[in-house]
Amino acid sequence: NLLSLHFEDFSTGVDSTTSKSLRRSFLESSVAGVMGVFTGGIVLTGYAIALGANEFIFGLLTAIPAAANLFQIQASRVLERSGERRRLVLRFATAHRLMWIVIALVPFLPLGRWEQYRIWIFLIVFSIAGLLGLFSGVPFLSWLIDLVPQNIRGRFFAIRTFMGGTVGILLGIGAGKFIDFWKAADIGGEVVSFSILMIIGAGFGLWSVSILSKLHHPRFTKPKTVGPFLHALREPFQNESYRRLFVFRVLTDLAGGVAAPFFGLYMLTSARLGFTFIATLATVSTLVNLLTLPTWGKLCDRYGYKPVIAICIGGKALFTVLWLFTSPETIWLFVLIHVLGAFDAGLGIAIPNLIYKTVPQERRSLYIAVDGSVVGIAATVAPLLGGILAGVVQHLDVSLGAIHIDHLKLIFLLSTLLRVITFPFLRRVTEPKAARPVDVIRVLLPFRDIDIFEGFQQMVQLFLAPVRYIRDRVSLEKEDSELDQE
Repeated sequence: NLLSLHFEDFSTGVDSTTSKSLRRSFLESSVAGVMGVFTGGIVLTGYAIALGANEFIFGLLTAIPAAANLFQIQASRVLERSGERRRLVLRFATAHRLMWIVIALVPFLPLGRWEQYRIWIFLIVFSIAGLLGLFSGVPFLSWLIDLVPQNIRGRFFAIRTFMGGTVGILLGIGAGKFIDFWKAADIGGEVVSFSILMIIGAGFGLWSVSILSKLHHPRFTKPKTVGPFLHALREPFQNESYRRLFVFRVLTDLAGGVAAPFFGLYMLTSARLGFTFIATLATVSTLVNLLTLPTWGKLCDRYGYKPVIAICIGGKALFTVLWLFTSPETIWLFVLIHVLGAFDAGLGIAIPNLIYKTVPQERRSLYIAVDGSVVGIAATVAPLLGGILAGVVQHLDVSLGAIHIDHLKLIFLLSTLLRVITFPFLRRVTEPKAARPVDVIRVLLPFRDIDIFEGFQQMVQLFLAPVRYIRDRVSLEKEDSELDQE
């Protein structure tokens, strides 16, 4: 019902051609989400293990996509030089999907004495696929931004993300069941199950390209001149408005990235929580994130992106502060913390769209590419800095009243301080016609006579749903444990 309300809202003030394309793009997101599940996550991990990947290879699998982002600027320059945005999207996207069929067939190549290099062949093809996806993704994002009217852009990207994410949750479980079934049935080698899923995923990927080809393509204005590479890299930073936004973006990624790798480690080691409970918490966080996306999108469209970012940064600061009070006994506090994943949804919608809104339209693809390349470096460096600091203070053990601080909680405290530091830099960012954060908070506070898109009541219900889910799961596990003891 929530999605249908949003679909109807898109029809207001939008011409029929654009409205039809927006609806098709939601289908494309769902279909592409199938490919994402069947070519990533547990499927890609299991496939790599089946090929004999070690820790170093897994490090490369993580590093390759990050390194590929550095080519975003070059992809933008290819777009600006050719001006053939639609053709670039369809050609590179098709090649990217076909490359995954090649990846799926790597285990069956007759390599003979080159057998030992099979894993490296996979990495090479995987890298090529990543570059092809990047060179289609940059022009497609430019296409999508031009297609979606500014006044509904927040809601559009919220629902698009919701559609793809929901498919990911549902089919991720199904992929795991299929792999377990294949392994138990002993039909063939385990690697065959991964290859089957990858080929199916590639098929859905080609279907998504077919849907893309039917989307309306707004006229793309090709820049009159495209300067040298270094000039393209410097150009966004000569724009004062973007420089302010860039500094804020870097600090935000540092604040989040410095602690991100250690929440799971803390729950497993210091808090000594079970794998089932941690997996349930992760599911709750994802569900809350997805279910609150439409509400954040509506707030962004009505009040602006900047106030939503301010509210969500405050929420994420509260998120890291609460970790300081956790212990093996504070089970319900862990539940509350993961419910605050809703603020990640708000940041995920508001920050990218603030960039799309504030950068010059004629050079939008360049600005987005530079942002993705340079700011991405901060996101890569932050976990490394956190890891180094955690290693230096690994023997820290301090008690401050009811709060016990170890080396991981010190990282959480640092993340909180960095998030607070971002507020002055956010104030310097300019967004035309944006409301103040206090104006949005006033809308969120009332609990009576609230419109689903203006109030907090819907969001509160979304928060309570996963809490009830956790309560039921804990009760069931407790009953099972008592039965086992009997």
